[in-house]
Amino acid sequence: MKNSKAFFLTGASLLFLWIIGGFNPYLSWEQRLFKIVIVGLFAFIAWTLKNSSKQNRRTTGLIVVLLLAAGAAYAEPYASHLLFGHHHHHFFCLK
Repeated sequence: MKNSKAFFLTGASLLFLWIIGGFNPYLSWEQRLFKIVIVGLFAFIAWTLKNSSKQNRRTTGLIVVLLLAAGAAYAEPYASHLLFGHHHHHFFCLK
């Protein structure tokens, strides 16, 4: 299945966008754009590491991207509050 990598990456990106609250209809366009940029950055990092020619980068790429995504999901409400003055509360938001 040639398209399974792209399908998995798209599905994972949409899932991460949903987890950080990107589909909330009450978000401002700045907050939505901020969330899309975060998700796009992690998708680009994952795609680059997955298609790397070095075996070490391919094997540790998933772990690195998952750790970065977990950190960004935790820090995103704080960064959004810092940049825009308000943020959407997630189910894991402690602020």
